[in-house]
Amino acid sequence: MDNEEFLDKIKRAYLMEEEMAGELIDFCQPKALPEDLPENDRRRIEGILTGIKADTLRHKKILSDIRGSLS
Repeated sequence: MDNEEFLDKIKRAYLMEEEMAGELIDFCQPKALPEDLPENDRRRIEGILTGIKADTLRHKKILSDIRGSLS
């Protein structure tokens, strides 16, 4: 794989992470979960979503740093 192809893959991965982060941020809002969800389930789901959101934002930062160092 040459540099141009690698940079293209990094750019596309970054855009995917950016899209996922936006969706997760919206989905993690308290109003996004059903109102009749039991509190224990709500806390468990919110914890899982928060972890996924944090990972996605971390991945986005890593890809951004790679793009910056290669540009």
